[in-house]
Amino acid sequence: MKITELTMQRLEGAAKSGDRVAATDLGRLLGMMAIEEWEPGQDLPEARWLRAAVEAAPGDRDALMLWAGQRAKQLSYFKTSLDLNPWHQIDAEVFEQLRQEAHELYTRARAVGVGSEHEAGLDELATMLGVDDKAPAEDAYSYYLLHGEAGSGSMAYTMTVVGSDSDEFKWACDQVITNADLGFGGEDSTFTAYVDGVAVHSSNLALRSDGRVDWHAIAVPDLTGVRLPAGLPVPGRGLHYGFFVAEE
Repeated sequence: MKITELTMQRLEGAAKSGDRVAATDLGRLLGMMAIEEWEPGQDLPEARWLRAAVEAAPGDRDALMLWAGQRAKQLSYFKTSLDLNPWHQIDAEVFEQLRQEAHELYTRARAVGVGSEHEAGLDELATMLGVDDKAPAEDAYSYYLLHGEAGSGSMAYTMTVVGSDSDEFKWACDQVITNADLGFGGEDSTFTAYVDGVAVHSSNLALRSDGRVDWHAIAVPDLTGVRLPAGLPVPGRGLHYGFFVAEE
């Protein structure tokens, strides 16, 4: 399904009316968008909708995995900020609350009866959360990755967008590349497709005159094998589903 601004407006309207499926879809898509003006103590944009979806259906596996993955992503933002900037004032109580919530969501996702296709991603999530140190299968999934860098010297950043739906991935990449405030230009970003954990295609991005990605000029292979489930991290690579940026 092609994603447009109207798509997001319709999903938000339905989610506000109590449609839990729309809330889940909206939360997933917001998690793929670039984050601006975000501080570690703030909640991520998608949290509101994923929380609503889980509260409406406590046994919804997809919503639970998305929300657990979102919380793991937020904890990673916290940890990266603290590791590189130990003078940052981050509320320890907020951090601990997030950690406990992430553990609970992970446990609930496991309990609802996940399929074999979710095991490797949940194992990686458990490792990220410090719940378990079981080594996940690193060749388990097929997915798309956008990787870019910005800044220089002591202020360098790495950006990634990870997805397993081609339309959603392309839309998310356009959101990042056309956002001049982020500074991740297409000429410095690389698109890679992985099938069963192996890179099968890699290329720099080609841009149109309006600054968007020229997807007609890029070979985007279909993903065979098991696609990375939405919300779960890539086993063995430290990659979060959706948009993520970290200081180096």
